[in-house]
Amino acid sequence: MTIVEKARDRYEHYEEQRRRIIQAAIDVFGEHNYDVGTMAMIAKEAGISEAMLYKHFSSKKELFMKCFEEIVGDLMSRYAQCYKSNTDDPLKYLEDSAVTYLRYIKESSTGSKFLVHLFSSTYDPELKEPLVGFFKASLETVQKALDLAKSKGQLSKKADTELLAWDYVGHYYSLMLAAEIGIEPMMDEKRVRAFVRTIFQR
Repeated sequence: MTIVEKARDRYEHYEEQRRRIIQAAIDVFGEHNYDVGTMAMIAKEAGISEAMLYKHFSSKKELFMKCFEEIVGDLMSRYAQCYKSNTDDPLKYLEDSAVTYLRYIKESSTGSKFLVHLFSSTYDPELKEPLVGFFKASLETVQKALDLAKSKGQLSKKADTELLAWDYVGHYYSLMLAAEIGIEPMMDEKRVRAFVRTIFQR
């Protein structure tokens, strides 16, 4: 094996281990929240030593923030696919995005719980800032789609797109709550689509 190949193998091992750590952290924080979850718990979940964990992340907060970035990145990638499939129909894009989020919740229960627990960590300005930024960006994206729908005649000219955006984004958090407390009837794709259509009176 050449020096280059050895270096590549070490890098690939490092990256694979880092991905495993991030997923382990999402699982731990999702099950226990930021305050209760510890680096020792995450290391155990990832199957590595705590010393090795600190070679990847210098603090629990740094790792927590990285987990949030990973979850948001995953969701944005999924929403981008919804947009590509509905570039000429903004309301269908939002409808599909809501269903996509529901599927994410079902596929990644700890990822969803991580976002729920994030609300209990807003006492820390460094943890609150990215959540507020994500929420505002979500509202802005939804309102832009609604404004486009309005210009296309899909919504009433009197429609308050800012209020509709709040209703729509708020439904995402309702889905997280339904998943957290086990209200299965609310976790149905047809019902989610029906709810979104009702919001937009489509």
